Amino acid sequence: MKKRMYILVLAALLAALLALSGVAQSAMWVGGEIGGNFNSANLNASVGNFSASRDVLIRPSVIGGVTIGYDFVNAGFGAANYPSWMQYFSVALDFTYNRLAVYGIGVNNVNVLAPNSRLNGWEAAWTLLFMAHYGFLKDSEVPSGRINPYIGVGPAVVLTGVEGTFNLRTRAGRTANFGDTQTNVALVVEPGIRWMCFKNVSIDTAFRYRYAVPSWSDNIATLKLNLNQFAFLLRANYHF
Repeated sequence: MKKRMYILVLAALLAALLALSGVAQSAMWVGGEIGGNFNSANLNASVGNFSASRDVLIRPSVIGGVTIGYDFVNAGFGAANYPSWMQYFSVALDFTYNRLAVYGIGVNNVNVLAPNSRLNGWEAAWTLLFMAHYGFLKDSEVPSGRINPYIGVGPAVVLTGVEGTFNLRTRAGRTANFGDTQTNVALVVEPGIRWMCFKNVSIDTAFRYRYAVPSWSDNIATLKLNLNQFAFLLRANYHF
């Protein structure tokens, strides 16, 4: 019974939002995003009294997520009587997920980890972006402009997890399992272009840079990854 009530309440809220969709310049928007994520990384590994640093390979992966944003305009759901200059600014909160597989973590110069060691992992990030934009090709249907270049900057909270088997280069030549999860803060920069297809539907083409330094440790080793990530995103948005 409670589940049915929740569904009815959500349906009523959705209907209310759709009723507001005729506003040409709307304050709130939601979207879904997908793209390719590419990486450049350097790993610092410490095992016992040994430590070393080297570049590692992280395979490209698919990145996907959802976003909710707010434009500081005076029309649409959640709008207010803002000064006219605030129409060029927005905020957005999004969640993304991608795989994080680290290859080639051998540090043979100190004879600790074999070169075929590998970590399989994942990465989930909550990002808050503060955005500035300007619209071109304005018309009566979309007074904010059909083409909107923008730049977004902000922090992210990144949750990562890894697990794998190390071939330890010890006299015994043994293997050992490794696994850990950590939460870190990252920096995100996203330039892009918003294309207003209709008065309440837009498409974003964006490039996202994210810098994070996740670290993991257990009773085997401590690993610290200087991680530069470059994602090309395609995002579809609904404005209400």
